[in-house]
Amino acid sequence: MNKIIKDACILFAITLVAGVLLGAVYDITKAPIANQNEKAKQEAYKAVMADAESFEEIDGFSVEDGATAYLAKGDEDYSADEITEVVAGIKNNKIVGFVVTVVAGDGYGGDIKFSVGVKADGTYSGTSILSISETAGLGMRAKTDPTFLGQLEGKNVSKFNVVKDGTGSSADDKVDAIGGSTVTSKAVIKGVNAALTVYNGLVSENVKTVGGATIE
Repeated sequence: MNKIIKDACILFAITLVAGVLLGAVYDITKAPIANQNEKAKQEAYKAVMADAESFEEIDGFSVEDGATAYLAKGDEDYSADEITEVVAGIKNNKIVGFVVTVVAGDGYGGDIKFSVGVKADGTYSGTSILSISETAGLGMRAKTDPTFLGQLEGKNVSKFNVVKDGTGSSADDKVDAIGGSTVTSKAVIKGVNAALTVYNGLVSENVKTVGGATIE
C-alpha cells in the first residue's frame, strides 16, 4: 500500500512539474507567436494594397453579421465561403480600399484561404493566398503561377466569371481557368467575388474606420 501511495505521489509531482513547465513555455512563446501572426497578416494586406500606409478595422462592423448579410444579398451561392476578416487600407486619413480575407470552402483539395484587395473605386488590386492544399502542378498553380490571378489586375467589375475556352482576355469579367483545374479556379474566383460583394456592401453604407477615416 505504501508503495502505491509513493508511486502516486511521484506521478503527481511529475505531472505538476510538467504542467508548470508547459505553462511557462506557453507564456514565453505566446507574445512572439502573436507578433509573427500579426506580421504575416500585415504583409498579406500590403501585398494586395500597396498604396495603403496602414490598416484599420471598420467602425461598428461585425464580420459575423455584416459580411454574412452582404453575401446573402449577392447573386451567387456563397454558402461554402467564409469571410474571416475585413480591414480598410488608410492613406492620409482616407480609406483607399479594403482588404477582405476569405476562406473558400469548395476547393478541390479543401479550404483555400486568401486576402483580396479592392480599391475605394472598386478596382481589384490583388490576392494573397495564405493557405492552399490543391494538387501539385494543377490547382496549386493558383498560387504558384501569377498569370492566373494576374488576369484580374486593374479590372473594375462587380463579378468575375471563369471560362474554359481561352476567351478570358476578351472581356474584363472573364477569367481563363487553370488548365485541368476548373474546380480550383472556380473556388478562388468565387471567393474573389465574395470579397467584391462585401466591398459593395461597405461602400453602400459609407462606412468609416475606428480611427475615423472615411472613403475617398
